[in-house]
Amino acid sequence: MRLLPRHDPLSQGWRLALAALAGLLLGALLARGAVSVVLALVPPGQPYVRTLVGGLSALISVTLGFGLAGGLSARALPLARLGLTRGQARLRAGAAAGATAGLLVVPVGGLMGLAGIYQGGLLGDALGGTQLVGLVTAACALYGLVSGGVLGLLTVRAGLAWRPALGGLLGFGAAGLLGGSLLAWRGVPDLLSGGGWALLLVLAVFFVTLQVVGDLLISGGIAAAAEHPERDAADDRQVKLTLAALGLALLGGWGLAERAVAFVQSRPAPSAPLAVPLAAGVDCAAPTDPLELAVWRVTTRGGRPDLSCGNAYLGMLHTPNPDPAFSAAAPTPHGAYDRLAAQIAGARREVLYAVMEWADEPGRGPGAVIAGGVAALYRRVQADPAAYPDGVTVRLALGNFPVTATLEWGPQVYAATRDLLAAGVPLQDERLGWRVEVANYAGSFPHSHAKLLVTDGVDLTVTGFNVGPLHLPSGPTGGYGGDLRDLGLRLRGPVARDGLNVFDDLWARSRVLACAPGVTPRSVRAACQTGGLGVPEHPQGTDRQPLTRAGDVRAFSLYRREGFSAADEALVAALDAAQGSIELLHVSFSMNVRCNLALLNPRLCTEGDALPWMRALVRAAARGVQIRVILHEHSLLGLENRIGLASLRRELAARGLSGRFEARWSPGPLHAKAGLIDRRLLTVGSQNLHYSSWTPRGLNEYTVATTAPAAAAEYARLFGWLWEQAPPAELPGWLLGGGE
Repeated sequence: MRLLPRHDPLSQGWRLALAALAGLLLGALLARGAVSVVLALVPPGQPYVRTLVGGLSALISVTLGFGLAGGLSARALPLARLGLTRGQARLRAGAAAGATAGLLVVPVGGLMGLAGIYQGGLLGDALGGTQLVGLVTAACALYGLVSGGVLGLLTVRAGLAWRPALGGLLGFGAAGLLGGSLLAWRGVPDLLSGGGWALLLVLAVFFVTLQVVGDLLISGGIAAAAEHPERDAADDRQVKLTLAALGLALLGGWGLAERAVAFVQSRPAPSAPLAVPLAAGVDCAAPTDPLELAVWRVTTRGGRPDLSCGNAYLGMLHTPNPDPAFSAAAPTPHGAYDRLAAQIAGARREVLYAVMEWADEPGRGPGAVIAGGVAALYRRVQADPAAYPDGVTVRLALGNFPVTATLEWGPQVYAATRDLLAAGVPLQDERLGWRVEVANYAGSFPHSHAKLLVTDGVDLTVTGFNVGPLHLPSGPTGGYGGDLRDLGLRLRGPVARDGLNVFDDLWARSRVLACAPGVTPRSVRAACQTGGLGVPEHPQGTDRQPLTRAGDVRAFSLYRREGFSAADEALVAALDAAQGSIELLHVSFSMNVRCNLALLNPRLCTEGDALPWMRALVRAAARGVQIRVILHEHSLLGLENRIGLASLRRELAARGLSGRFEARWSPGPLHAKAGLIDRRLLTVGSQNLHYSSWTPRGLNEYTVATTAPAAAAEYARLFGWLWEQAPPAELPGWLLGGGE
């Protein structure tokens, strides 16, 4: 099959390039100018109307820009051979290009949103530039396939439309692969550092290359399909049906996408309310510290017990490893995973570990380290059964994180089970009262992002990191680890009872893996399958034992899931109680998902799109609070962080508060979700400052807030150490809305 046109490709290329430039110019003028005019006509007090009008205006600007490029490219396509007049050719080519672009704006934006959501897992961080390459290539190839197919249906008979569709797929896909690879090589920061005009130039070169290469192959496909114009041309009925279908698709595309997003976010998990833990044995007085009081009022609402007093702070966990500059703890070969394994090995009755992702890295990943801790515990039970009279229960709850390479939800349950068996851990030993269970969260879109370890109902460790190699130190592992920075906190005392209650909630919403007798590491996939929902019972009675004081530290257990938003409300309440300073160390800093459209026009993202925590930061700045943040700079999250920073800076500037906010980029890989308020209240956990963690049907998250002086001091040293190395988070003027 001929893929290139018969006549002069060079002449065609020039015409296609000029057409692409004209379309890009129109789209840019509409997105930067006309959309701003339209938005200015919408009253500021109508945020929903503003969002709707802005989104539709952006959609129309993209559609018209691509439509103009397609219409002007008609002269370079062999449409005259099919008996089409110049006007007919321009109309059909423009309709194919514009309608396809309009249809794909929403799904491509959705892909960006989903990529942002799943950046919270190690998969997204591990892929890095590869994720960008894949997204750009897929979007371009899809555009080429659809636009080539639509143009084929508008010009040649239906049975031959596959030829221009194939040409579009190959041409636009190849150009997208090249552009995505260059983007990944240069990186998002370098791409944006030149400002709006530099970005426009890069986009122009990319768009022109895309249009020329793609349309040349579409042209070749049409030429090959039109060997006999008198019988191969599309008839009027086919053209009218195609145009009608395009019109209906454009009208319904936006609403359909909204419904699709709502559908994929629903999860088949039990809707029962969060249980209330037993709290006999401890009577906490109301705190007097304003920060503690703000959080306490949320956590004790509705008659929930106060488990915040009488706790002991046992230390901070660091990935990839602690450093003498901020911690007295000694580094270990596997960093924080060695600390988790030691806590597990030291359990006397029960181990409950919830984590989103467990990477399938047999024998050398951190999963093997955690499994080694369970194996050490089992050997201790074997060696001295009398010391464990009630037996031991070990439960692992995975978060149903997807693996896009295999299009599977939650296969980590098999990886975790395989690691346990490979470490010599039996799933059951009735003689010793030993039982190991592994379960996978039942919900998807979204999954569970919570990460916590509870041992014996009295020790609680909350972390922000998954079980994956990127958090390992690279030095001791020979370059295998990724030095990805994250944090955890370990406490002992009544607060662990609420951690146990949170684990039970996750367990009751997870499906337990059932394995046949004699299962081996190699036969896990064949011998095990997910069964019924977990039953949150505790054979060792850890949920009923009287609570005892372990120290004098206040610590608050903060959980959120659909139907329970205490973590959201408590974090906002703490920010609203700040009087002096806020220091955030976060991988994410995003607005609402629709704000990804701000790359077209910054005015599409407004104060109404700010998440609750960002509004709280604005209120804090108005009270005179100094705010410093260290953020992740790269990948798709880096784009979203820039949009969030730009929106916050615009809002603060409008209020004359710019001097109370500073932002810097993390000097190394960052995955942390932590903050220190007034140098007293520290929050550490899994909850990102990201729309995926703050919507009513968002991710399950878990955080601990504490005023332990040692914890606050260590975090302050870490933050100061990073701040000195971190470069300023500079943003291009066009993204700030100030032009260039």
